[in-house]
Amino acid sequence: MAKKINAELYNNILATLEGKRLTGYDIYKSIKGRYHHLSARLVYHYLRMGVEEGRLAVEESTENGRFSWGETARKKYYTLIRK
Repeated sequence: MAKKINAELYNNILATLEGKRLTGYDIYKSIKGRYHHLSARLVYHYLRMGVEEGRLAVEESTENGRFSWGETARKKYYTLIRK
């Protein structure tokens, strides 16, 4: 069964990305106060949908640092595609 699309949430995700390059978690942190039952998983669902629709671009990056699991972390950054 397909999930019902929350157009307001989807549009807020897109608006959050306006002129920015953010990770999915950064987007989640930015808008979680506006939606009582928002989960990071739902944000990532809408981000994947935006990529599939051609509205968002995704770029993978490997970053160095001191993380609990090692010295590198792979991150995905999302940006709006201008048409």
